[in-house]
Amino acid sequence: MTKALLKQNISNEISRIEDENFLKAVYTIVSNKAEETFFELDDKMKKELDARKENHKKGTSKSYSWQSVKKAAISRAS
Repeated sequence: MTKALLKQNISNEISRIEDENFLKAVYTIVSNKAEETFFELDDKMKKELDARKENHKKGTSKSYSWQSVKKAAISRAS
């Protein structure tokens, strides 16, 4: 079953359900998942990321390898 067909089938089945508490529970699950998978940066965040990217390209910001970040995180967690 394709993702599109699955979505349509779920929508069709939910439209037949009359149990309000169940529908509220499903809505909570679906809306939380939707928020989890959709994230949009505001203009301030975009500007900050662009500035950081430019600093990185110019070599004016400090960078870390994945290994050094991982090592620091593990040592702080211990």
